[in-house]
Amino acid sequence: MKRVIRTIWRWFVSWNVGLFSALISLFAFRLPFLISFLIGGSIGIMYSFYMKKKEEKHYPSKDDRLKEAKKKVRTIGQSLWRVRSVAMFSKLSRLYSICQKMIEIVEKQPDRLAVAQPFFNTTLDSIVTIINKYIYLMRQPVKNDEIRQAIGEAEQALDLALTKAENQLLDMLEEDLFDLQTEVKLMKHTITADKPLSLSTKHTVTMMEEKKHEQKR
Repeated sequence: MKRVIRTIWRWFVSWNVGLFSALISLFAFRLPFLISFLIGGSIGIMYSFYMKKKEEKHYPSKDDRLKEAKKKVRTIGQSLWRVRSVAMFSKLSRLYSICQKMIEIVEKQPDRLAVAQPFFNTTLDSIVTIINKYIYLMRQPVKNDEIRQAIGEAEQALDLALTKAENQLLDMLEEDLFDLQTEVKLMKHTITADKPLSLSTKHTVTMMEEKKHEQKR
């Protein structure tokens, strides 16, 4: 809906810019009507394209946002073969797997992008930056106390990022979990409602019906 409103606004502004340009050409520069009309139309079209490019920059489409997120996740995957620590390899491997699963969910259900967008925009950027700096410092032949401390803090930050990614994936699966629980409850209710009476239950019901019949007699 917002995109439609922005499109209508772009057309409105471009039309007015073109009309204003045509009027200036016609009355201020005394150009023929046809030429003034062509100038105004050209300026209006160019201004419309300018506004569209500006909108795409400030309001990227879902495809563009997903493409950017996939690029960041791919960077995490490529970093797996650049680390020398088995523990870090395991950590980044799990982080990559979780982020990849988020991408798959959004590709299948684009409406879930709204849930994952804050993670893609902020946390994922920080993860990629930390991983690149971590690998860069780890490969240095000389390390002092400050570098070792920075490396340790980076490892702790990636632990937090992994926890954040796990929680984000759980949030994205919340709707699926709710649907499953609802279907299970519905099935249980249906089966319980349609379940045939056991022999003991049938006997009890029969005895009660017989007693009611005797009382009526």
